[in-house]
Amino acid sequence: MSVQGWMNVREGALNVLLAELLAERGLKALGEVILKKGYPDVLLDLNGVRIVIEAKKTGRREELRRNCEGRLDNGMCDICVMVEYAALNVTSISPTVSDLKDALLKGKYNVGFMTYLDRIGLEKWLTGFKPRVKSDFYVNIDFQEFVTYFMSVYEYTVEEDIVTPVVERFKRVLNDFSRAVLSYGLDVNKLKEVLELKGESEEKT
Repeated sequence: MSVQGWMNVREGALNVLLAELLAERGLKALGEVILKKGYPDVLLDLNGVRIVIEAKKTGRREELRRNCEGRLDNGMCDICVMVEYAALNVTSISPTVSDLKDALLKGKYNVGFMTYLDRIGLEKWLTGFKPRVKSDFYVNIDFQEFVTYFMSVYEYTVEEDIVTPVVERFKRVLNDFSRAVLSYGLDVNKLKEVLELKGESEEKT
């Protein structure tokens, strides 16, 4: 099979083998990797972080983006990896699993990443929050570069503290609201009634 002959190989078979290689050759350094195979997703579970791999042959990048947005928005994963198989050199007419894995290890990829942090859009209302995941694809990278970028995105996702800034933002909003209530001389008891806020003693009566 020529360099372009791999285009006849089923995407599903390539996707599962790619996930196996990622688990075996790179991600295992971060912890135990559990591979769950199913259509249309290949799902990796890495220390409780769910990672979906969406992989297509070239020319379907927008479909990859839409699919990953849907996976993240539906809560199916924490990280979605978008992969285009840019070039694989499969020389055998009837390639074995070993042939395909070898081609994947020596192949070239266009790769993009999305995380739940990107979909939340925290940068729109949290001052100082800057997403660190590149929004565009890494083009024509080799397998080891793929693994390096993948590990970087994983570490960013698990290390980013979004709880503290969110809590601090809520505190500021509540403090501003409390000051506004006091400055306008509102009837606190009436306000509690309107907002259906009750103390423990009121709930028991």
